[in-house]
Parts: sequence; C-alpha cells; structure tokens
Amino acid sequence: MTTLVTGATGHTGRHVVAGLKAAGVPTSVLVRDPVKAPDGVDVVHGDITEPDAGGVDAVYLLWPFFTADGIEKAVKPFEGKKIVYLSAMSAEAGGVWGDVEAAVRRVTDDWTFLRVTGLATNALAWAPQAATGVVRAAYGQAKRSVVHERDVADMAVKALTGDHAGQVYLVTGPEAVAQAEQVRLIGEALGRPVTWEEQPPEEAVAQLGATLGADFAAGAVNYWASLVDDPEPVSLDVPRVTGHPARPFAEWAREHFN
Repeated sequence: MTTLVTGATGHTGRHVVAGLKAAGVPTSVLVRDPVKAPDGVDVVHGDITEPDAGGVDAVYLLWPFFTADGIEKAVKPFEGKKIVYLSAMSAEAGGVWGDVEAAVRRVTDDWTFLRVTGLATNALAWAPQAATGVVRAAYGQAKRSVVHERDVADMAVKALTGDHAGQVYLVTGPEAVAQAEQVRLIGEALGRPVTWEEQPPEEAVAQLGATLGADFAAGAVNYWASLVDDPEPVSLDVPRVTGHPARPFAEWAREHFN
C-alpha cells in the first residue's frame, strides 16, 4: 500500500514519513518545493488544493487553511481511499475542521480523524520572548492538554497501516498543563528562569489578529479564558492505540528549547 503524506516537511508530517519508512511502507510526499522533501521517498510536486493521487492507496491529510474553501476539489482524487486527517477537538462544533471532516466522509468510508486539543509545537511562538526571560500572553492559568507532534505521528502511522476505519480519536498529552507552567518548563529546558506576564485579553486579540485574523484571534483568546476553570480533557487514546504513554510537555520542551 503506497501512502501519500501531505505537509511532509511540517511538524507532524516529517515524523509520519519517518514512521512509515521505519515500517517499510512505500511512501510518497506532496511538496511544493522538491528540494525540501525528505530523503528516501517518492516526491510528488504539487499543492494540497490540487493533489495528484495517482498510484496512492492512503493519505495523511493536513489541511493548513483557516477555511474549508476548496476542500471538495482537494479530496476528490482520494475517493474510496484511506484518509487519515489531522483534525481538532473543536470539529465536533463545526468550523473549518468539521467542514473538512464532512468532505472526507463524502468521498470515502475508510477515514480516521485525529482530533487534537492542541499541538505543543504552537509554544514555539513564545521562543523569541522566552529568550528574553519573560513571555507576555493572555490567560496563563488556561490549562491545556497539548500533544507532542511525535505522538500525533505515531497515531497517524498506526491508522495508516492498520484497520482504524471510521474511528475518531481524541489525541492529547498526558495531562492538562497551565500555559504559565508550560513557560516555566521551557525555562527549565533552557537552563534559566522564564516567567509569565499576564497580557490583557483585548491586547492579545489585537496582536494575534494581525496574523490570524480578528475573528480567529478573538475565538482563540475566548477559548483560553474558558480553560482557566474548565481544563482541556485528557484522553487515553494515544497509549491505547500506540502502546506507549503520551509524551509530557516537559519532554517536548527539552527537545525544542535545549
């Protein structure tokens, strides 16, 4: 079975490629820049909005946009094939992730959705501030069960190489960790203190809105506010499917801030 990995040079995709290669699975990668493609795989030059699914039996699908515009055209070439989609917990409520899941369901019955609460790699956005010793952001006591990208990849490899059709997995870290505590753990990995400075919510929305758009930024900040009293859930799907415990945030921080 030949598997196509989209987002193969990104945080989760490169680990999916490594896992498939280790399992001896024939692997292709869809990339816009072939120079950046991983070694030892077939390279498909193209874009996720117009993928070439020729000779492909399964796909790891990463949809990197804030809307689902164009998703029907993107998934049509994978009709009847196995699709493992990196989704989000909020897909249950609709939005872009829910729309993509619906499009995938329309083209195949052999789908698996990996719904993450959040990726630990998003904490890399704090790196420039962490270097100064202070991270200024909103809702330091928002408790998040963010997941290591290698755990996401391990789940994807299991789904791509086994029978997980019709399964929806909640993919989380092993515990919910407050954002301020995440920053402290980043400092521990750096070997020097890094502290949290609480940012007014309206300032955070304006700052994030410059890159994410005002609506998306407001939704994100409001969501963090909700997590102060109602932490993100912790799922056992990672250990249940992969056979190993989910990696803690402290391990992720040591790998990325060392």
